[in-house]
Amino acid sequence: MTQALHNPQRYRGFVLTRAGLQKLRERVKQLETQTRLRQSPRTIAERVQLSEPNGIHPITVRKILNGVHGVDKRSIQLVFHVLQLQLDDGDCAHAGLYQRGVEAQAAPTELPAESPAESPIESPAELPLEPSLESSETGIERTLETALPKRQEWSEVLDGARLYGRVEESAQLRQAIVTEHCRLVKILGMAGSGKTALATLLAKQMQPEFEVVIWKSLNHAPALQTVVSSMLQSLMQQTGEKIELPAHLEELTGLLIEKLQNYRCLIVFDHFNSILSGEQYAGYCRPGYEGYGELLKVVAEVSHQSCLIITSREKPRAIGLTAGNYVRSLQLDGLSVSDCQQMLKTCDHLIGSTDHWQSLVDQYNGNPLILKIVAIHIQHYFDGHISDYLKSLKDGQFLFNNLRELLSQQFDRLSHLERELAYHLARYHQPVAVSRLRDEIASLMNPQGLLEGLDSLSRRSFLHRQGTYITLDRMIHLYVNECLSEQQDTFLSKSSLSKSKLKIVFNQHTTA
Repeated sequence: MTQALHNPQRYRGFVLTRAGLQKLRERVKQLETQTRLRQSPRTIAERVQLSEPNGIHPITVRKILNGVHGVDKRSIQLVFHVLQLQLDDGDCAHAGLYQRGVEAQAAPTELPAESPAESPIESPAELPLEPSLESSETGIERTLETALPKRQEWSEVLDGARLYGRVEESAQLRQAIVTEHCRLVKILGMAGSGKTALATLLAKQMQPEFEVVIWKSLNHAPALQTVVSSMLQSLMQQTGEKIELPAHLEELTGLLIEKLQNYRCLIVFDHFNSILSGEQYAGYCRPGYEGYGELLKVVAEVSHQSCLIITSREKPRAIGLTAGNYVRSLQLDGLSVSDCQQMLKTCDHLIGSTDHWQSLVDQYNGNPLILKIVAIHIQHYFDGHISDYLKSLKDGQFLFNNLRELLSQQFDRLSHLERELAYHLARYHQPVAVSRLRDEIASLMNPQGLLEGLDSLSRRSFLHRQGTYITLDRMIHLYVNECLSEQQDTFLSKSSLSKSKLKIVFNQHTTA
């Protein structure tokens, strides 16, 4: 466990650096000259109120102008925005890190305590605004990276998580978390799509933006009280606080939200789907785990300066509509051919033309994990020749045991209605209009059941949408068709379809 800041209460949040203070004060002076009005903290707060309904308090503006006490980064961004200033990377920093950086830079000079070199922290109002400060700022910013131990808890992160591609996705999430201050971010996708790897990279890249980073794996469905207690213990160890934890979950959750307000924390819940229920519509928590849904809702709706990232195969439902501006979801699609080739470059004996590689990646929707499994299969049984493997697929055997097992784990979670829809959608080899689908299965289910089933399949990442057209995920499509042809009796026993309904399903036209 890493060491905490010496005084977390004082150096919490963000402060302007010397360059940021200089930029802000020059702009305030310019406005006062132009308007002949004093730009007091209250005046600036009123300016913010006009463009941002929630606004900020004049006391917060005063803290920003003084540069001593940390505030949340959003407040600094609002002040810069309303004053028509660009907030650059070097304009603000964590208060504690910046203080230690200044001390580390000043220490070798052995200046007395009242030296102007310490004025950025002790007396910022008297800062000499000289051009030379900008160059000295660079040295301080470099010191920030090593001045303090990082506060982080990575004990539950899986080793060997590698990410290929996902540059655009990473940039989108970073924008949502750092710039848009989202409180809850969901990374969604099929098994093997790279959710954990992306969350790992993202969390490590954004360490400088947060005071505390905590990673929790929900793979074995731990009780919420255990998880929250563990997070609070870790957080207090990292911040140097000593608080007796309450016994009840509601009080623990309240204390956690308080800490998320006081400290800028990044928390990751990996494998959130482990606490979601199977064999019913997607997104509902398992019995006894409903508290997780309530926690997501509170994190999304209550004002704080932290962020919770979850990775999940299914999109959870328990998010209030009022929190829309502070919640983001990212659905991971497959990798490009070039990214897949980079990922599989260790497979020295994988041989194929550009067209062969394209066909292979298309066959499995660019799913990283599935392609790794397939690559080993090609090496072992086709001497590394992609073309020979692709020829074998024409015989109709698309899946092998470990790949079938991976897909069955996801398919077995479907409700009866979702299975009926999946059986029907697997008949189409092209995207089908929802209106046509509704007409064709009107005798099997009512319109409300259809929409609920489609929504649930979509939450499981089983559907792809193109306007008003939908199509079943390619891997699920292959799985359903292959299993229906080989084990039809087994699948029929799991379905509520009667023999007469099945006759309708399998005798209807099979192209969209």
